[in-house]
This record gives sequence, C-alpha cells and structure tokens, in this order.
Amino acid sequence: MTIIWWPGRHGFWHWMLLISLLNSASAQEPGFVSIDCGATSNSTDPTTGIHWTTDAPYISTGKNQVVDRTVKSNINEAQLQTLRYFPPGRSKHCYTLPATPNTTFLVRPTFLQGGIEPLVDSSFRLSIDSTIVEDLTWNAPDIDGVYSYEFVVATDLTSDVIIFCLLPSGGTTAFISTLELRPLAEGMYDVVYRRKYLQALVRFNIGASDSDPVIRYPDDPYDRAWYPYRGSISAAETTNEITADGLFDKPPSKVLQSAWIDPTSFWWQFTPQNSTLDKTKIFYVNLFFAEVQTLKPKDVRAFSLSLNGEMNYPNLTLGTEANVLFNKALTITRTGANFSFEILPGATLGPVLNGGEYYASIDLTLSSTDSRDVNSLEVFKSSLGLSSWAGDPCLPVPYDWVTCDMGSTPRVISIQLSNFNLTGTIPSSIEDLTALTDLWLDNNKFQGAIPDLSKLAKLKTLHLQNNLLSGGIPSTLASLTFLTELFLQNNKFSGPIPADLESKSGLNLQTSGNDKLCAPTENCPILPPDFTDDSGTTGGGGSKSGGSGAVIGGIVGGVIVAIIVIGLLVWFYCRKHRKPSPVTASSSSRPTPTGASNASARPPTGAAGVRQARAFSLHEVEVATSNYKTKIGEGGFGPVYYGRLPDGTEVAVKVNSETSNQGATEFSTEVSTLSRVHHKNLVSLLGYCEENESQILIYEFMSKGTLREHLYGREMKGKISWKQRLDVALNAAKGLEYLHNDCIPKIIHRDIKSNNILLNEKLLAKVADFGISKLAPEGDSNSTSGQTTIVRGTTGYLDPEYYAHSKLTQKSDVFSFGVVLLETISGRPPNSKDYNLVEWARRQLNSNDLDSIIDPFIKGSYDPESMWKVAELAMGCVEPYGVNRPDMTQVVRALSQAVEFEEQKSQTFSSQPWTPSSGQGRSYDDYSSNNSTGSPYPPTQGSYGATTEYEPKPLFTP
Repeated sequence: MTIIWWPGRHGFWHWMLLISLLNSASAQEPGFVSIDCGATSNSTDPTTGIHWTTDAPYISTGKNQVVDRTVKSNINEAQLQTLRYFPPGRSKHCYTLPATPNTTFLVRPTFLQGGIEPLVDSSFRLSIDSTIVEDLTWNAPDIDGVYSYEFVVATDLTSDVIIFCLLPSGGTTAFISTLELRPLAEGMYDVVYRRKYLQALVRFNIGASDSDPVIRYPDDPYDRAWYPYRGSISAAETTNEITADGLFDKPPSKVLQSAWIDPTSFWWQFTPQNSTLDKTKIFYVNLFFAEVQTLKPKDVRAFSLSLNGEMNYPNLTLGTEANVLFNKALTITRTGANFSFEILPGATLGPVLNGGEYYASIDLTLSSTDSRDVNSLEVFKSSLGLSSWAGDPCLPVPYDWVTCDMGSTPRVISIQLSNFNLTGTIPSSIEDLTALTDLWLDNNKFQGAIPDLSKLAKLKTLHLQNNLLSGGIPSTLASLTFLTELFLQNNKFSGPIPADLESKSGLNLQTSGNDKLCAPTENCPILPPDFTDDSGTTGGGGSKSGGSGAVIGGIVGGVIVAIIVIGLLVWFYCRKHRKPSPVTASSSSRPTPTGASNASARPPTGAAGVRQARAFSLHEVEVATSNYKTKIGEGGFGPVYYGRLPDGTEVAVKVNSETSNQGATEFSTEVSTLSRVHHKNLVSLLGYCEENESQILIYEFMSKGTLREHLYGREMKGKISWKQRLDVALNAAKGLEYLHNDCIPKIIHRDIKSNNILLNEKLLAKVADFGISKLAPEGDSNSTSGQTTIVRGTTGYLDPEYYAHSKLTQKSDVFSFGVVLLETISGRPPNSKDYNLVEWARRQLNSNDLDSIIDPFIKGSYDPESMWKVAELAMGCVEPYGVNRPDMTQVVRALSQAVEFEEQKSQTFSSQPWTPSSGQGRSYDDYSSNNSTGSPYPPTQGSYGATTEYEPKPLFTP
C-alpha cells in the first residue's frame, strides 16, 4: 500500500508517483521503495515478492548503462546488471524518495562500477537531506567489487520525502546500482530522533556457518542484511520459533535460532577503522541473546560480561525469551571494544551470543536553507523547467547556478542562469528571495515584462540583457538602494527610461539595443508586454504541430481526468470511513444566544447521549454558588466560583465581570460552540445564564486544578511525576486535535496555556476556556495564509507569526502547545523578567544539554528516550515559521510514542546474583559509556576468541 499525504508540500508529486506505480503492487511490506537504477522496466523478485521499479519517477538526471560483465552477488543480484551514471558537470544528483513523517527508515545504496569510463579514480560523496554521510573512491582493484552501505535516518514531523544525493568530486563520474528505502517500526534505533544518523558497520548472525545465506526479507521484515559470522567458533541452533517482539530493535527469529556457545568463556572484539573514528567515536551497539539448547532440569546458564577489562554485567542469567544488551552511546577508541563472556562459578552452562550489531552514531547537519527561499525556488524551478535540480538548494552543496550565504540558516544570495536557453516569463516568485544580491538571467529567451522586484532590497546586480523582454522598464527598480549594475540591452523594452533610474547615483545602466526606448524627457509609448511562442504567434496561442499538440493535449487531459476521478473516489472513501456523520443537536425551547455561530461537531462514540448545555435562571446560579461564596479562580472573562447543582453535580461558574472586555462576543461563542462540542479531553459546558445583563457560564468542576499549579504552583509543585505529565500532555493534545480536525467548522483555540489545561480527580486532562476561540475558515485552516484577526492570547504563548502579521492558523495553537510542553519538561513559567522559556530551551538543546532544562523534581525518574522525544517535539512546535511545525495529529502521534517509551521499559537480564531462570521479566540496561579506555581484556580462559575489524569497503559484500 502506498501512503499518500494530500494536500501537502509534495502531495501532488506523491499522487503522480502513485499513478506511475499502480502496477507495482506486490507481497512486499508497505512503504518499501526498491529502485533498480538504470533499468528500463519494473520487475518483481520471485523469491521475496519485492517489487523493483526503474528510477525514472525519482530522478531526472544521469544515463542508463548495462553492466559489461556477469555479476554474482547475494545482494540484489538481478538488479546489479544495470546502473545509472552521472557524467561530470553538476554539483549534485538527487533522488527524491517518498517517506512518512516522524518515521525511522533504513536507506541502502549499492554500487558496482560496471565498466564506466574512466574505469579508475572515480570519487563522489553521498548525502541524505543536508548531511554528507559517506565519501567513496574507486580505484582499479575496486572495479568488480559490490559495495553496499546502510544508514538509519528519521524524518521529522513535517518531512514527507527523503533526499538522497550523489555529489561528484573533481570532475569525476558518479554512479549507483540500486537504492532501497525501508521503514522501521516505531521505537527502533530511536537515537536518530536525537538529531543523529546511524551508519551500519557490522551486523552478524553470529551462530551461522559460512555456507548459510545472508538473512534478509522476508525473514527480516525490515530487510536488514544479517551476515554469517564466519569465525572459528562452536555453535548450536534450534528450530523453535524465538520471537523478539519485546525487543526495541527487533532482530529476526532466524538470527536468534543459532548461537555461539562455549562451556567456559569467549571474547569478541570490534575495532573501527581510523576513517570511521575520524568521524565519530560514539557507537550504537546491540548484542542479542536467546537460548538455543534444550536444558536439563538442573542446568543453569549464567555468565558475566566485561568490556575492555571492566566488569559491566557480573551476573547474567538467560531466561526463556530473547534478550538484548545495548548501548546507544558507547565510546570506542582506536583500541577497540572487547566484550568478554565468562561462565559464573556454580553454573552448568557457559555464555551464549546469537547476534550483534555495530553502528557509527554521527550528528546530523541540522540546518537547512531558509524555507522562504526553498519555497520560492521550487516555484521558480517548476516554472522554468529546472526541476531536475532536486534537494536543498544550498546544502550540503549548492546548485551550480546558486550561491548561498552559509550562515546558521543558509540564504540564497546569487542566481546565475546565463546562457541556460530558458524560455517563458521570469517567475514572479523570484521576489521572495529577499536575501538575493545578484540575479543574472542574461542570454536566454525570456519574454514578457520584468516582474516586481521591489522586495529584493539587497540586490546589487541585475543582468537581463540579450532576451526578448518587453513592456516598460519598472520605475520601482530605482528604489533598490544597493543596485549598481542594471543590464537591459538587446531586448524589446519600450517607453521612456524612468528618470530616477537614469539619475541614480553609482548605477551602471545599460539599455542599448531596445529600439522603442526613449529618454526620460521624451514622449514615446509604453507598449504592452508581448509573448511570442516558437511558431511566431503573438500571445502564445500557436503550435508548430497542431496535430501532435492535440494528441498530447488529449493524453494529458485524459491523465488529469483519471487522476481527478481517482482522487475524488479516494477522498470520498476516506471521508466516509474516517469519521461518523455529524450529529444534529436536538432542538431546544431555549433561544440560541445572540450572535451564536453555526459550529457543530462530530461527537465520538457514545456522545449522542452527552448532556447538552441548558439555560439556568439567575436565581438557580445564586443558589448553586451560595451567593458566590467560594471563589476558585479569575480569568479574562471574569471570576470563577465553586458551585453544586441540586443533583449534587459540582460545577465551576464563570461570571462575566463588569470590567471585562471579552463580553458578549466571547459569551456567545462559548455557549454556541461548547454546547455542541463534546470530547473526553474538553471541559464540558453544562449550562449558561443570560439574565439582567448577567452573562454566566457553568462548566463541569475539575477538582485537581490547572496543569500550571501542578508544575510550579506553591502547594502542588513537584507532586506530579513525568509519566503523569506525559499523560496530561497527551490528553490535552487529543482535545486540541479534536477541535482542529473533527469540528465543523474547525476551531482554533487561540489561548492554549498551562492554566487552560484542567485536571479532574483522576488527573485526566481537559482543555478549557474557549472565550476567545475562533472558528476556522472553510478549507485548509492549517494553511500558512490563515485568517486576519485581532491578536488575542497570553504573553509567552503567542505564536510570533500570528503576533507579527495577525494571521491566525491552527499552527498558532501548535506553537502555544509547544510552550506548554516546555513548561511540562522544565517546571518553569513561559517567561519572566530574566528569560524567555522558548529561547532558553532552544539554546540548551542546541548544545545537546537536555539535562539542564529538566525539572529537578523529576530528574532520575524518567526514560531518557521519552524525554528526548518530548523535548524535540516541543522545539518542533515552537519553530518560528508555522509551515515548519507539526500539526496536532502529528503531535498526538509523537506523544503517544513518548508514552510507549516510558511504559515499555522491557526487561532483559537480572542484575541480582544469579538463580535458575524462571522466564520472568527482565530489565533493560545500558553498558556504561565510560568504560572505553584501558587495554583490551585478554582471553585468558576462553577457548575461542574473535576479532572484528571494520572494513568500510566493501561493507556488505559476499
């Protein structure tokens, strides 16, 4: 099944990709992308069911070639018979791979030189998104070698593509044979969410023999390659099914069914190559254990594990289930890592090891080109037929025709497209490249008028000579303060030259070769811009070949109609199955408050019987509150009092104060909206009163107060655990997600803050206070265009985009919720006289110093992966530009994962003195990352020893 995100930044291209791959359904896992580079037709592997496609849908540069020799390999042998190569001339060649946001992927490129000229001394680099991940060099001995690399990367909450690029070096030819993308399960190799990527160095099926095949899909559902160890070891195996469902990184059963065993001890050493240690000394290591022998009643398998001579696990007892020891940040120096396994005194069986993995853990390049420049260039490239230039325009290397200011956030400062044979008009999107200093579009075939360039305040040189541009010369060009070169010669401009331009100090203005231009003081007409197509027909209405044009038009029209029909069918199907039909509120004898909206909502299951808001008399309110005896809060709407209805229901009564400036409009909005909106994570409106100019709202009473009180209130501070905080955040996010996605019209809260997240007696969180909520406009309220409205909200939580431009979107709520997440982590308010929480947290996390922002009351009581997940989610929510923030559905998904990390502290080994295993649960543990120094531990008692020295090329080669 192909997952499609529509609408979205790349939604159209995902649709086109779906249409092109409709014939590619197979038995493979959902989300597999398998590209047979250089192939001219698709194919399906008869053994695995994996469907291989040509690379045409993913890249538009390079040339196909058939390999000039027979290739024998256990890595995609059939697909190694062709390749795609990229002659010198471009800085990068990029594959655009469809991906799912907030997901971990394995990316595997494979290379066989295959007879490309020149046969030797080819070198190029590989990059994933903005990060260079490997440098490759081919010399004469490498020509017939098959080289495969594996990288584990994660998309962020908004990325729906992965960009894989080849970056030629020194004018050499780059090439690639296959490219594979494999989605991994949630939680696997989760350090990649810490702004890391992993490069696979070693992955062994340790108990396998030399004759055993490499284990891949379908035995490994994630299609990792597990190689037989090929060491001189004693091994045992079983045919019993061994599952690894409880292990985060999920080794396949076939790896666990064989093991290296010894009656006393053995050791296994791994030594990274120096080139790897030059990039990192931090490694992600997995060691997998499972029982493969039939034990007698009195048998006990117990052993110790030492790392580099220091005891890490003195008492390990192997149970009946698969187990793992892993270290996500093991420091390894040039002395390597020596793991020593030794039987414990009194045990009857010695150590066992079934599988092992080593990954280099390397920092990602976090920056990317300014989103305004990226979006502008996407339109620019599409308009001019330059879409073959894929990937980030500046990183890791810029397009050949782009120059960038490589600051913390790169900006495009120069475009030089001279002599590119470009046609059409100059795209108006160029005006959004506001850092541009040089724009050279000369010696092309551009027609029409010069677009408005007045936003390019930093522009210094503008070269448009030798084109077919027409119309008048814009006088706004004179407003460009730094403009020093304006070359317009040999075009079709008409009318007077603007006087301000001709007299502009320091400007080199060239206008020769425009016969219909005249001096500023002369009176000559400005002719309308013209556009002439290749056939010579003015206005672009002609064609060289009417018949072929009609045929092409018919084909294109048919494809478009087919896409529209399929899209509508899918849209109606998803709409029908995703949400239940709206429930019409029952009629009431009470009138709707003046100015009420027509908001309605799709209630969740069981909501049909939800108690509807009713009108109360002022006398009933006074009785319920004992004449407003107990004040429990104060808000912008007015004071809040505790009350109890005749049936015993506790309520919170909000009374509109005389000084409130949030009166009639907010009152009508809350009553009309909340009386129709029902969700377990939204505070329910039970009633209202509008009598004698009183405006009163009656809510369910939330006995445990606000989230803010629990985080840093005087009486409750420090009394809520990290797990409870996670649950509160997740439930609040679900309530907000319901407002954004399931209400008709959709609702933007506008005042999300920790004071508006209330807790009941079970600490169930509910979002409150819709006094300034806003009904979203029809269409995509998540759009960056938003709706113009008076800025309302609370200082410290306000979306900077909303504050600056008064444009309200759902992403404004997301920003505010991100601030709440930072409060949840730190136990600090959003701002004070001395600091701003968002900026302070951003500085600390950019320095990889998570510990410094964590509330001291919860230190030592949380799962690190859970905390990192929420911290990175929070920073994603408070991105300055809304387009870069997740939506609330993605927020809910990420928080759910954080909760799973906190709950699934699965156990592996007993750390107590060993006793015969009864198969009970174990606890996960990490190796100490400080035990990386000292000499390797010698195999003094072991009957077997093995050393693995990582050789980067070929990495996974038979």
